[in-house]
Amino acid sequence: MGIPRLGVVAIGTTAALLLFSITPATATPNRDDPGIQSSNGLTLTGDWDGDGIDTPGFYIGGGIWLLRNSNTSGDPEFVFQYGDDDEQGFPVVGDWNGDGVDTVGLVRGGDWFLSNFVGGGVADVVFTYGDPDEQGFPVTGDWNEDGVDTPGLVRDNRWFLRESNTSGGANVVFTYGDQNEVGVPIVGDWNGNGSDTPGLVRDGVWLLRNSNSEGPANLAFGYGNPFPAHWPVTGDWDGNETDTPGVVDFSQDPILWTLRFTNNTGVGDLAFSYF
Repeated sequence: MGIPRLGVVAIGTTAALLLFSITPATATPNRDDPGIQSSNGLTLTGDWDGDGIDTPGFYIGGGIWLLRNSNTSGDPEFVFQYGDDDEQGFPVVGDWNGDGVDTVGLVRGGDWFLSNFVGGGVADVVFTYGDPDEQGFPVTGDWNEDGVDTPGLVRDNRWFLRESNTSGGANVVFTYGDQNEVGVPIVGDWNGNGSDTPGLVRDGVWLLRNSNSEGPANLAFGYGNPFPAHWPVTGDWDGNETDTPGVVDFSQDPILWTLRFTNNTGVGDLAFSYF
């Protein structure tokens, strides 16, 4: 199965496509959990234009991506198809080549298909990371401060990180979270040191760790309501090179994004509707 070369496409969007299941996960969510990707819809964040600020996006069924360049209400600047019409892969986002722009990818089982272009096209990088029937939750980040995002997998409370976009095994393996972990795995640079590290969101509590190693959270705070009322997102919303929390409220129409600029308890600093 290939990644088709397609340009910008016109689609009709509706919030109904993206409503999450109200059934909570019983362990760390995997890529097929209905609470993660209901009707093949998933929230995304990334720096789509290289300005240093992460902004929203959606991936919906059929390989359709809808990305916006500002944290404001409005329409997507990028609407394109990357993936097959019946695409079953899990969407990922990262800066795969170190050019400062986040682009898209798909994970099918243990096969990763990454594009270095914000738009339709064929995969620029293809490799295997994970098992053929891999159900671990894909994460991506710059694990070694080289400016390039690379893959990771979260299986229950075990994190498996690889430091290059090539086939092979994990370079870093550690436990973070409880056995039968129910929290949603997240990734970000929580202290601005250039390295992405793990986090978990359990019932509206954010548990962030500043190193890719086993141990307790370095930061713990409440932000947002428990899933499924709010879905967590992370990003550098203000260009200060530190990732902080956000929540997406799918019960609102249009869907409401509320972002916070610091990693502590408090109210949102910025709110807007997107879809």
